[in-house]
Amino acid sequence: MSVDLVGSTAFKASKKHSEPQNGSPSPAWVDEFRTFYKDFPIAVATAYELVVKALGEELLDEARNRPRVWKTIGDEIIFCSRVNSVEHAATSVSAFLKALELYSKRLEADDKPLRLKGAGWLAAFPAPNISIAVTSDTTTGQYAAVEMPSENTEEFERAADDAPSRFDFLGKGIDTGFRIAKNASEDRFVASVQLGYVLARASAKKKFPHAFGYHGREALKGVVDGAPYPVIPVDTERSEIKSKLKSREAALTGDANVQAHSLCDFLETFMEVANIDLPCLGEGQEAWGSDWPESYHRYQAAFEEHLRIDDANVRQVVEAVDPDVPNDKSLDDAKYFLDELVPSPEESGGSVVADGGS
Repeated sequence: MSVDLVGSTAFKASKKHSEPQNGSPSPAWVDEFRTFYKDFPIAVATAYELVVKALGEELLDEARNRPRVWKTIGDEIIFCSRVNSVEHAATSVSAFLKALELYSKRLEADDKPLRLKGAGWLAAFPAPNISIAVTSDTTTGQYAAVEMPSENTEEFERAADDAPSRFDFLGKGIDTGFRIAKNASEDRFVASVQLGYVLARASAKKKFPHAFGYHGREALKGVVDGAPYPVIPVDTERSEIKSKLKSREAALTGDANVQAHSLCDFLETFMEVANIDLPCLGEGQEAWGSDWPESYHRYQAAFEEHLRIDDANVRQVVEAVDPDVPNDKSLDDAKYFLDELVPSPEESGGSVVADGGS
């Protein structure tokens, strides 16, 4: 999930905020941005705890999977978390929307010409998206002392869940999120097709109390081969009078909030036509079927082939050293390696990015 400051360029350029104030050697806008980077993540964490407690005991075990900061890009903070279920996805987004609301009210109360906008999307790991361990300084290797689990393991993915700032996430699911975020505004949070589908599922189960809209389809560069992509907004208008104006306008134009079940049906059909995997959230996938995404099956087949080639190479090395010594453990070792590295469906999960997640 991504939060971006609206009006930040004009704010930094204004004469009032480009001069030092209150004895600080820095321009006034610097203090505002420092506060934003420090306080908004706290607001998200606080809101998440409140939403989890309000929803009851069934989500308390998932409190550890709260949205965490992945990275900052300019005026934008991107959060992510591993998603375990439809309810958990709805909880994470609801908490994020609450943080947007509370922090925006704070900006308004301080008479700051800044507002917030947000977007969210899902990305599946380890396929078709990937996690890559990174260091903040390639010269000194700031994280070199931290022992990373082997790649292509569930332990590696868990490490990315727990400390996303030490990883980068790459793939078409991540790229799509950055593309759809441009349609966000201070009165609408936009969701990717997959996240919109999950939130609509949650809404149908009375687990997501926010109104959906539909703003047609728009071609996004690099997304589904340039085919028009649905714009799915969630209403975040905080002004009572502006909400009233929007409802009066909708009455004139015939527009209305989108029903959750209708949105589900449309997005499921769109994903089938656009060859987009239905989101798979671990045990939560039972809400709409037991089949794992095709991308997972392709990854599993490719990984098993990789292990087969590795085992064949091991046999060649052993036989070259001593052809009379039977290599009776290599296949067992390979089986153990496969069990360790290829998680069973019960062990696998999905990820949300809020710009994530992973």
